[in-house]
Amino acid sequence: MLALIGLCQGYYSDTRNVNTANGPSQIVEHSVLVQVEQTNKFGMPETKVIQVRISKRHMDGGLNNVWKMEKGKTVSVPVFIQAWASKSGNAGFDYWLSGDGMPLKLQTVQEKAA
Repeated sequence: MLALIGLCQGYYSDTRNVNTANGPSQIVEHSVLVQVEQTNKFGMPETKVIQVRISKRHMDGGLNNVWKMEKGKTVSVPVFIQAWASKSGNAGFDYWLSGDGMPLKLQTVQEKAA
């Protein structure tokens, strides 16, 4: 299992217009936003916000409310990565909530004195 660890920025939804075989349509995408720190190619830390998509099954289970309550907390988010390619030649990947979609438990570890 893959997990993202970072600061939860809460639940986010976005509506976008798409063209389908049946004509124009609207899609609502549901996500959890996680702020993570990564090292860039120069060795310097950078802060990024990663969008983790929430499936319809997870939305039906009320997981958006769980993630709203985690806003402002350090969380471990179970994810899987799904690659995609469009007809126009674009490609990329999305992070999706994995398993039951619930936050994983984090344990703090204290360093031992040398």
